[in-house]
Amino acid sequence: MLPPSPPSYDVLIVGAGVAGPALAHALATKTIQKRKTPLRIALLERSLSKPDRIVAELLQPGGVTALKELGLESCLAEVGSVSLSGYYVLRGENGICASFPQGHDARAFDHGSFIMSLRDRARRAPNVDIIETTVNSLIEHQDTHRVIGVRATKAGSQPESYFADLVILADGSSSKFRTAVLGNMPYEPSQRGYLAGLIVKDLKLPVPKYATMIVLKGAGPVILFELPNNEYRMLIEMKESPPDLKEHVLRDVIPQLPSSIRPYILNALETSRLRKVPHFYLPAIKQGESSKPGAFLLGDSLNMRHPLTAGGMTVALNDAVILSDLLANVESFANWNEISPILRKWHQLRKPLAGTINTMSMSWAGLFAADGEAFDIMQEGAFKFFGKGPEYSEGPMSLAAGITKSPLLLAQSSLAIAIYSIWVLFTHPRPGNKHAPQFYEYPMLFVKALNVIWTMGMVMGPVLWAEM
Repeated sequence: MLPPSPPSYDVLIVGAGVAGPALAHALATKTIQKRKTPLRIALLERSLSKPDRIVAELLQPGGVTALKELGLESCLAEVGSVSLSGYYVLRGENGICASFPQGHDARAFDHGSFIMSLRDRARRAPNVDIIETTVNSLIEHQDTHRVIGVRATKAGSQPESYFADLVILADGSSSKFRTAVLGNMPYEPSQRGYLAGLIVKDLKLPVPKYATMIVLKGAGPVILFELPNNEYRMLIEMKESPPDLKEHVLRDVIPQLPSSIRPYILNALETSRLRKVPHFYLPAIKQGESSKPGAFLLGDSLNMRHPLTAGGMTVALNDAVILSDLLANVESFANWNEISPILRKWHQLRKPLAGTINTMSMSWAGLFAADGEAFDIMQEGAFKFFGKGPEYSEGPMSLAAGITKSPLLLAQSSLAIAIYSIWVLFTHPRPGNKHAPQFYEYPMLFVKALNVIWTMGMVMGPVLWAEM
C-alpha cells in the first residue's frame, strides 16, 4: 500500500493570532461565490489553547471598522467587549478629555477570548482547516527555490510536510522566517523598551468609558482602561527593564498616580501578576520583487510599532481587508507572476493607514515617555493645545484612531503642536512662575524653541522616512 500523500492546499497560513484567522476567514468567504471549487486553506498554529498576553486588548475605531468589513464584527459581542469613547490625559493636577470623532469608538476586551473567537470564525468558514502544529522550516522547490510548503511537527509525532500554492507567514514578532523570505533586510527589528502589565479589580477611573493616560515625571506614561467583568488593564511604559519591577512601580509610578486609584493599584500588586514584555519597531519592507517567491509575511512578522497607542491590531485587520480584496480575484495562487504585483500593490495601499499609525505610535510614545527640557515644552504645549477644545483634538484623535489615514496630515498636525508649544513657551508662565517671560529672556527662549523643532524632527523624521 502506498503511503498517503502529504496535505496540499491553495493557501497555507502560518500563525493564528489576529491577522492569520482574519485573513483565512476573509479569503474563504470572499471567494466562495467566485470559484468553481472553494479555496483550500490551512491555518497552522503552534498552540490553539487560549493565549494569555498583556497587550493587544484595545482595538482602535479604525480596527472596529476593518473588523466589520471582514464580516467579523460579531466577535466583539461574543467576548463582551467594552466601548471606549477616547482618552482622558492627566499631567500633574490637570486633565483633558480627547474624544474619538463622533460615531466612532474603540473596544477593549480580553485578548485571549478575542483570539479564540477569531479562530472559531475561521474554523467555521468554508474549506478552512485549522491544525495545531509547530512549523519548523519552509519547503522550497529544488530547481526554482520557490516556497511550496512547510515542514511541521505535531506534539508527540514525526515531522510532516504541508504543501500549498501560496504560503503566508503571520508568525508574529519573533518570526523565524523573516530573513528567509526577505533576504538582506534594510531594517531589523529594534527593541524600543518594555511594557509592564497588571490587572486591577473594581477600579473607578476619573472619566468612565475613557482610557486614562497619565504622564509621569522620570518614568514612562501609564495607560488604564476598562476590560469586561469589572477588570481594568494597567500598562506602564519603561525604557529599560528595572532590576526589581515591583519596586519600580511602588517607588516611581504609584506616588504620581491620582490618590483615588492608588489603593486599587497597591492591592492589585499583591493579588495579581505583574508582567513585562519587550516591544519592537520594524518598518514594513516591500515584498513581491526581491523577496522569496511563493511566500510572504503578514502581521508583526512584517511590521511592528510601539504598542502604547494600541494600533497594532488595527493595522493587521486593515491589512487583511486590503489583501483579501486583492487576492479574491486571483485565478491561480501557483502563478507568482500574478501574486507578485498584488503584493506590491498591497504595500502601497496599506501605507496610508500603517504609516500614520506607526509614525504616531513611535513619535508620540517617544514624546510622552522621554525626559528633557524640549520634551517638557512639547508635552506642555500638546496638553494645552488639546485643552483648547474638541476642534483642536479631533484631528489628532482621528489619526490615532485609524480613521484618518495620512502621514502627511500627521506631520502637519505635529508641526502645528510644536509651533503652539513654542508660542506657549514665549507667552505663558513657566512652572513655578506667576508671570510670562520678559523680553530679556527671549534670546534664551529662542534657543530653546530651535531645540524643540530639532527634537521633534529627530523623533519623527527617521520614522517618517522609514514608513515612506
